[in-house]
Amino acid sequence: MKRLKLFFLLFPISLILVGCWDKSELEERGYVIVIGIDKSKKDHMIDVTFQVENPQVGSSSLATAPNEPPSDILTITATDILSAKELANSIVSRKIDLSQVETIIIGEAFAKSDYFHHIIASSTRDPEIRRRIIMIVSKENAREFINNNHSKLETRPHKYYSFMSDRWKDTGFVPISDLNRYFQRSSGALFLAIYATSERDERYRESSDNYKAGQVPQKEGDPVQMIGSAVLKNGKMIGVLTGEETRNSLLLREKSKTHHYIDTFIDPKMEGHRISARVGKEEHSKVKINVKTEPPEVFVTVPLKVQVLSIPSQIDYASNEKNQALLKGEIKKDLEEKISSLIKKTQKEFGAEPFVWYEEARREFWTMDEFIKYDWQKKYRDADVKVDFEITIESFGSQLKPQKTGRGD
Repeated sequence: MKRLKLFFLLFPISLILVGCWDKSELEERGYVIVIGIDKSKKDHMIDVTFQVENPQVGSSSLATAPNEPPSDILTITATDILSAKELANSIVSRKIDLSQVETIIIGEAFAKSDYFHHIIASSTRDPEIRRRIIMIVSKENAREFINNNHSKLETRPHKYYSFMSDRWKDTGFVPISDLNRYFQRSSGALFLAIYATSERDERYRESSDNYKAGQVPQKEGDPVQMIGSAVLKNGKMIGVLTGEETRNSLLLREKSKTHHYIDTFIDPKMEGHRISARVGKEEHSKVKINVKTEPPEVFVTVPLKVQVLSIPSQIDYASNEKNQALLKGEIKKDLEEKISSLIKKTQKEFGAEPFVWYEEARREFWTMDEFIKYDWQKKYRDADVKVDFEITIESFGSQLKPQKTGRGD
C-alpha cells in the first residue's frame, strides 16, 4: 500500500518534467534571418546562403562583444534548402534555426530556371519556413546581394529588411511580396515580387519613379536599391516592371494597399515644367468584366484624390478654375497613357495580368470547372480594357497664393 501511495504521488510530478528533455537555450541556437538561393554550376543543385544573426550586436550586451560582426554569412551547395540547413550544422557552432527567417532572396538567374518553383514549394514542408516570409528577387546572385548589403542606419540586418518592406506603403514602388501570395497566384496569374540590386546602372529619366532597381541616380548612401518588381508566371520569372509600372499595377487592383504617393505631372501652362502632387486612393477601384462578349470587356474605374504640393512655374492654379480644369485634364491624360502602355505590355509581352482581375472574372461563372475551362489569362491577351480615372483636386498645398515673378498666369 505504501508503494502504491508513493507511485500516485510521484507519477504526476513525472508528467510535469517530461517536457524538459529537449530544452535548448537561446544562445545555443543560430537564428537565420535571411536565406539566399542561387542556381548552382552543378546540375539540379542550388547554392543556399544563410545569414545568421549575432544576437549580441545591436543589443544591450554589445559591450561584451564589441568587435563581433552583426551576422555570419555562409553558402552551402545542396539539393534543397533543408539539406543545406543540415550541412550548415556541421560548420556553425550553434544549431541552425529557420523559425525567425523574415526574408528570402532569389537570384534572378535562379528565378528564371525551370526548377525554381519546385525548390520553393518543397521548402515549406519544414514547419520553420513560414508563408509570411518576404520574397525578394535580386538582379545579381543572392549570395552577392547579401554580402554587399551593408546598411549604414541599421546595425541588425533583420531590421533593415523589415523597414524596407514597409516602404511600399509610402511609395508603391514595390509590391506586397511574400510566399503566401506567391503560392496563391503562381498558377496562371502573374505574381509581382520585390526587385532589388546592389549593382549600378544609373539613368536619368524625366519621370522620377520610372526606374528599375539599380537605375536610380545615386551618389552616396546604402548600396541596395529596391524599386520595381520581378514578374513571375507559372513559377518562373519572365520580366521586370519599373517602379512606376508597379505602382500603376497596384492602382488597377480592386483593393490596393498603397494609399498615398508623390508623383509629378507636366505643367499644362508652362512647357518644360512639372508639378508635384500627392495622389491618394482612399476608395476601392471598381472592376467590371463582361465574359459573354468575344473578346471579353473589362471596365475599371479608379477614384483618385490629388493634393498639389509644388508649382515651380508659379502659375496660379489655386484660384483660377480654368487653370484647374487644364491641370485636372493633364493628370488624367498622363495616367491614362501610362496605364494603356502597361496593359499592352502585360497582354503582348507577358500574356497574363497582374491586377488580380481573375477574382472578378471568376465571379461570372457558377463553378470552378467552368472558369478553368474559360481560361481567363488566355482570354485576357485580347481583352478590350477601358480604364477611367475619376480625379478630384482637394487642395493646392498652400495657405497663400503663389508669389508672382512676372511670368504668365
